Amino acid sequence: MIRLSRFVVQNPQLFVNGIKGYLKQPLTFRMFQIIMQYINRTKLMKLFPWVKTGSFSAGFPVEFARAFGIFPYYPEAYAALTGAAESTVPSIEHAESLGYSRDLCSYMKTSIGASRLNWPEDFGGSEPTDFYFSANMICDTHMKWFEGEAKVFDKPHFGLDVPSFVAGEGEERLEEYIDYIEQQLWDLIRFLEKVTGKKFNEKKFLKKIDRSTEMCRLFMDVYEYRKRHPANRYFEWLRLYMLPMVPQWNEKDAIRLYRKHLKMAQKRYGDKKVIESGREKYRVLWEGITIWYKVDLYSKVLAERGAHIVMEPYTYSIAVRKKSGLPLKDTLRQIARELLTVPFSLNLDERIKYFDRLIDEYDLDGIILFANQSCRPSSTGLQDLKEALVKKRGIPVLMLNSDHCDPRAYSEGPINTRIDGFIEMMEAYKQRRGNKSQPGWQG
Repeated sequence: MIRLSRFVVQNPQLFVNGIKGYLKQPLTFRMFQIIMQYINRTKLMKLFPWVKTGSFSAGFPVEFARAFGIFPYYPEAYAALTGAAESTVPSIEHAESLGYSRDLCSYMKTSIGASRLNWPEDFGGSEPTDFYFSANMICDTHMKWFEGEAKVFDKPHFGLDVPSFVAGEGEERLEEYIDYIEQQLWDLIRFLEKVTGKKFNEKKFLKKIDRSTEMCRLFMDVYEYRKRHPANRYFEWLRLYMLPMVPQWNEKDAIRLYRKHLKMAQKRYGDKKVIESGREKYRVLWEGITIWYKVDLYSKVLAERGAHIVMEPYTYSIAVRKKSGLPLKDTLRQIARELLTVPFSLNLDERIKYFDRLIDEYDLDGIILFANQSCRPSSTGLQDLKEALVKKRGIPVLMLNSDHCDPRAYSEGPINTRIDGFIEMMEAYKQRRGNKSQPGWQG
């Protein structure tokens, strides 16, 4: 709280701009409460020296550390929220003044810049924690980012190495990779026992996995309703509602919230499988991270032209836990399999098959591939993916160049012009397939 007060005094205009940015976000009061409870708890942890804290990269199986009582800090989540508050430029520029390159991850630069400026988590900062944990399956920056911070603050770091399951490899190689990751997970347990001085509590760990799986299941049950017409929740809403699944804190409240929204969807749609009237004019898939500072792109630029994001592998990939109730060894192997096969990490051949299936499942009229300036893993292979989908399905595909957390890379005029062209392409595509916007249309 002291850091936030100091930040407000030193940066009054940035604070006001941040509040305005937050107010643009489509949050219900309860979801806002859950997010702020987590952010406020991170600020209080330093008041309790007996509580151990850890910094985690996205994708790392946090349930292991949570079973040892470690409170999770997520620098990427803080950076994303700072992007939503449209307040990342000063911290990014400060990181660049320290020698970090323009083309490095803007999550990382937001976090490092804000932390060195001693900004609070609301605006991207993150205090040093007792331990650092990172994994490399969805980001090649994670490992060095967290390893570097651990060295700066002289803290233990655990890096989880997840191989890339490349095109042409079969089930036998996948099992070899699962063996490799499973062994690292046993190493992680031993690492946690050593640095915390506690014994691993298998029952507590499996209970954490149960809750995590339940949270992901409910989220995905809500997600299924996006295949209906109209989609249950659009991207602007869902990209924020995925946040409780990242730190795996306050799981009970998140589960209650997801269950509430699932009941709302069930009441509205029931088990209806036929397409209802009220279909979106253009149903679009968004591939890539959210452009956090530009919610207007989704809620105005696209929506006012009749285009709505009804599916994105990014939010889908966050709900990674698929099974619970397994013995410990089987649980570790299941986690390893999930890390290797999350949609955000698919190789090009599998990615093409995956998108081909999504076109039908979500009744898509177009696809936007976000060529992210500072996220190589999410941008690699997009041109090949585009060419394959256009050749096979003839569906309009737009390559959109910008950055997920650095508004300096966003050029509104050229982007709007390209979106206008994309809308025209989708209209022509719909005319070739038959006008789906008419009530009662069924595919």
